[in-house]
Amino acid sequence: MLNKILTNAVVTEEGVSRIHQMLGELVKDVDATAAFLVEKSGQMLATEGEIRGLDTTAIASLVSSSFASTRAVAKLIGEQEFQAMFQQGDRSSIFLYSLPTQDILVVIFSDLSKTGLVKVQAEQTAKALAEELIQMMHPGH
Repeated sequence: MLNKILTNAVVTEEGVSRIHQMLGELVKDVDATAAFLVEKSGQMLATEGEIRGLDTTAIASLVSSSFASTRAVAKLIGEQEFQAMFQQGDRSSIFLYSLPTQDILVVIFSDLSKTGLVKVQAEQTAKALAEELIQMMHPGH
């Protein structure tokens, strides 16, 4: 799913396919439950993985709000924004990574022994996603 209406990008089938491929590879590579691409406005752009039973609309909205609130904390300690956030639960954890575009990569996973791998792979995927999104926003550049 890529929400074509809510983006300010020139959305092509190839671009949509590449975004889904990147998210799908991330899910597979780190054995994640799911990976999402969320606009900082709170709109879900794309999902891959097992999302049955997940309220993806609420997750997207709350992830966006979480970044907004931590931005204030970041400024209090002299940072512009936190680029990454990690939240650990008993059964599932979530890693959030802010792209230089107005988007957030979300990875939900359950194996805590893979936290480091999730962080590294998510950062690499975020860079590739950002390049794709920038290309969509500025075609021909």
